[in-house]
Amino acid sequence: MGNTAIPEDKRRIARIPTEELERVLLEEEEAIDVQVGRGRGQEMRNGKLLDIHQSGMCFMMPGHSLKEGDLVFIDAVLGKFHFSTDAMVRWALGAQVGVEFLDPHARQAAFLAELYTTRILNSLEDPPEE
Repeated sequence: MGNTAIPEDKRRIARIPTEELERVLLEEEEAIDVQVGRGRGQEMRNGKLLDIHQSGMCFMMPGHSLKEGDLVFIDAVLGKFHFSTDAMVRWALGAQVGVEFLDPHARQAAFLAELYTTRILNSLEDPPEE
């Protein structure tokens, strides 16, 4: 049987886990769906967002046939913000897929940077009281 172990995490950029996004962006407890297609205007399939960062995302999509190097179109709604971009599959392991965004629009990049900054600020501990 092939190796199904998750490879060592060598990511350069910290991820924003779905749980944090849901807490910040959603009014009710629900998952963040992503739509993934082989290109703009192509048939889209549903996936569930696992994490996101400034240059890519990870999602779960059981039964996919994506492989490293495939070009895809991503469409998602993050709270009230509509996000769509072309992306390249960087890895696929079972139902999980990691993609790198290809030139997201400036507004979308700014939104992701703001999410990332919010996560960093929220992770800082308050200074001890004297």
